[in-house]
Parts: sequence; C-alpha cells; structure tokens
Amino acid sequence: MKRFKVINFRPSELGIRKVLGDLEADIMELVWQKGIASVREIHEILEGNRAIAYTTVMTVMSRLSDKGILEKELDGKHYLYKPAVSKEELSQTMFTSVINGLKSDLGSQALAFFVNSLSEDDSTLDELERLIQEKRKRS
Repeated sequence: MKRFKVINFRPSELGIRKVLGDLEADIMELVWQKGIASVREIHEILEGNRAIAYTTVMTVMSRLSDKGILEKELDGKHYLYKPAVSKEELSQTMFTSVINGLKSDLGSQALAFFVNSLSEDDSTLDELERLIQEKRKRS
C-alpha cells in the first residue's frame, strides 16, 4: 500500500473530507469514478455545479499528485491523472495516521479510550476480539 502523510484531520467532516478539503475530495471522487482523467475533463464536470477556474482545478490536482494521492503522466502537452491510492487505501491511511498519532501522544491510554468508547453491544466486542485473535495468528 502506498503511504502518504495525513496533515489535517477534521473529525466533524464525513469520509475522506476528514483529511481532504471539499474540492480535493470532489476531484478524487471524480477521478476514482473515471479511472484516468485530464484537468479539462474534471473542470468541465465541476463547472456544471459551481463557478470554478480551470487553473484552480489544475493546481489542486497537481497538489494531490505532490501528496501522492494522484499520479500524473504527460500525454502530449497535457497531464493525465489517475488515482495513486484507492478510496479504501486512503481511508486506511487516514485511520492509521490518527491512531498512531493518538498512541504516540497518549500511549496505552489511547487504546483504553478507544475500548471504552465502544458500545456495550456484545456483538461489537465479539468482533473486536475476533479481529485481535486474527491479528495474533498473522504475527
């Protein structure tokens, strides 16, 4: 799995917007749907919903490439962009970064907070126990 650094985390946002801005998230959703896309293609789709400059889309897509979330390759005079990570990989990286950050700041207390935040539902605890046993078998 390709790794990249999560810089911002906004827990009140939904999904990938926890780590990406709204425009970045919209662009990623479109590129994931298309598989490969030019700035012009993404700009035309976005422009149908909002007033947005071509150069703004170009800059954001270039920055997503710099972050390692998109890959770009030159096609004639223009770049084509494709996802460098899947939506699942982005989510996993986001979660791993947050958990590792909490563990480094709070140590075992972070794990205790996590366990205490779980619902009292036995099925949730059973699932956590199953995942722990599975992890132990792989280690």
